[in-house]
Amino acid sequence: MILRLTALALGLSFAAANPLTAQTADPHTGHHGARPSVSTVNGAVPPGIIRGLEEVTVVLDTLTSDGQRLVITRGIRRAGTRVGIHVHQHGGHTCVLSGTITDFVEGKPNSVWPAGTCYYMPANTPMSAANLGTEDAVLMDTFQLPPGAPTITIVEPGAGQ
Repeated sequence: MILRLTALALGLSFAAANPLTAQTADPHTGHHGARPSVSTVNGAVPPGIIRGLEEVTVVLDTLTSDGQRLVITRGIRRAGTRVGIHVHQHGGHTCVLSGTITDFVEGKPNSVWPAGTCYYMPANTPMSAANLGTEDAVLMDTFQLPPGAPTITIVEPGAGQ
């Protein structure tokens, strides 16, 4: 019981100090420079202006019964923008609530995800997601990871978000 309470207290203190729990311009801010830089996905620079998500809110940031951290965020990817090439150490998934997202994942064909669909983000795989349409896209991201682990690590030079 004491161990569980200690783990919960540590998780809560981490959550309180973590920028993901605040409503910031981009709670996906993660580690930068922890991996070698990557400037292309499948040999090409993804299209779109590099820009963070906007109007981001943390829907859920909690510890699960097995001690993992569950983080769900909602944000807007403006038309014509993309996230810098990045990796998710523990993977995750994104649901497109409105608009359309084009996903660029190393080793996979580019894929288009319209409103009402979700896609998986494989662990430790360089990727970028772009809104190549004319309508802003509303996204919901979900990550399950160890407490203290970043949700995202930007690996593209000059794309620090």
